[in-house]
Amino acid sequence: MKDTKRYTRVAICCVAVLATGLVLSCSDDWDAHYDGLPRPTRTLWQEITARPELADFAKLLKSHGYDKFLDSGQRYTVWAPTGTIDTTLVTGENMTSDEVMEQVVKNHIARGVIAASSVVNDTIKVFNGKPMPFVSEGGVPHFNGSPAKSFNIECSNGDLHILDHQAVYNNNVWSYLRQDADFSNITNYLYSFNKLEFVPELSTPGGVVNGEQVYTDSVFVLTNELWGQIGYLNDEQRNYTMLVPVNDCWDRLVDKFKGFYHYSEDEEPELADKYACRSILDALVFETRSQSSTSDYWESTSGKLFYRPQDAGGLFEGTEAIGCSNGQILKAADVNLSPYQVLNSDIVVEAENIGDYLLAANYYDENKDRPVFVAAANTGVSSSYYMKFTSTNMLRGATVTYAIPNVLSCAYDIGIVFVPMNLTRNGWSSSIDTKKGRVDVELNDKYTNEKLAVGGIEIPGDKVDTIWVAQGYHFAYCDYFPDRVSMEDAKISLKIVSTPKRSESDYTRDLYIDCILLKPSIDGDLSDEE
Repeated sequence: MKDTKRYTRVAICCVAVLATGLVLSCSDDWDAHYDGLPRPTRTLWQEITARPELADFAKLLKSHGYDKFLDSGQRYTVWAPTGTIDTTLVTGENMTSDEVMEQVVKNHIARGVIAASSVVNDTIKVFNGKPMPFVSEGGVPHFNGSPAKSFNIECSNGDLHILDHQAVYNNNVWSYLRQDADFSNITNYLYSFNKLEFVPELSTPGGVVNGEQVYTDSVFVLTNELWGQIGYLNDEQRNYTMLVPVNDCWDRLVDKFKGFYHYSEDEEPELADKYACRSILDALVFETRSQSSTSDYWESTSGKLFYRPQDAGGLFEGTEAIGCSNGQILKAADVNLSPYQVLNSDIVVEAENIGDYLLAANYYDENKDRPVFVAAANTGVSSSYYMKFTSTNMLRGATVTYAIPNVLSCAYDIGIVFVPMNLTRNGWSSSIDTKKGRVDVELNDKYTNEKLAVGGIEIPGDKVDTIWVAQGYHFAYCDYFPDRVSMEDAKISLKIVSTPKRSESDYTRDLYIDCILLKPSIDGDLSDEE
């Protein structure tokens, strides 16, 4: 893989947001330059429009409102490309208005006065935030690789340099995605989340009409909800490594992951694509600088770990590295990615969360025998609490039914973590005798109307213990609804019944449960096989 090309930054005189004193100093230098000499009368805008070879560039400037900036008293430097301006991507697709602004207009303008005669292997920060090399090659100034045909054309509000051709735009990871037709499938998905949001504090108020504020100049900012989840791929201050599958590879991955999001016919068919695409992204983006040099693992921005991805057989094997201004893209014709590497999160139902997951309990007297939660910090109990249910029902022992949310259509090992009687809110108690337990368990699936019944499960009762009810149990339908408000509509549930008779004094008829645990089981699943 290539090393990403890096640029150094330098301070630019006369930035508009600098303190007044520094601006005045630059203004004094500008005035001193013309002391006793004729001052230029044309503004940058007037100079540009007076030159026929810059007509295409002038048209773009005006269409985006930059004629006003370049005709004002503010100081600017413009590198104006001659001839026809290319506003198509490498793919031949026309740029959006925002892309033209970023990749063409803002790519050729900087604040302050920057003369070619003073530039020696320097970099300039242009309006779009990109660091652009402005260097002398063979005595000719070059702006990010484009030679200047004419330079240091002094105007009343800055300097104009005329380029032989359009300067190259230094794509960041986000913008480069649209440059390669091989990436169109994943790019269309990512860009579908783009949204322009109105920013009133940056807009120019124009009065009140019918009781509502109107604006003479409305400012909109591009946002994308995925940036907050997988990384701000358009941020020049970051350094990302993004694994990007070409179209065929992306489609294969989506098909593979969709097998884990097999929803019932009652649900929208788009749900499977939605969550499959989102899950794949969890394995594609890495913050390069945050990777540990002492670890064998790379961690994605979504918290997924991958063992030595650069090695043979690793996630990055066989990729082509493409340098970007904020990192690199690894172009992949094939990605060795199993859904279980990404969809490997355990489902943990905390038994003490009675109001959230508990669907039913065999209350004999609801005022007396409601389940309670017990604090047990620093004892190995998950979340430091467990559920205790002492039923006063004379006919049967304690019984509870819990909702099991967000299962995928794959295989799971299903377990219940039980707690011994002598673990109290005050810690382990030597004065409480431990007793064994025995339960019947019934897993109910309303999608298929199937039940998994396991009876006579013995619980040793002398330690925090995970009892595995089933190994490699496959759910035919996905019940993944991360925005679910209530568990009442969950279609998967687990019923736990304490079965010892009252005469069995060595057993407790109560339930002491830490949590219900579902672990994805690749060994019990055939859906991931090629």
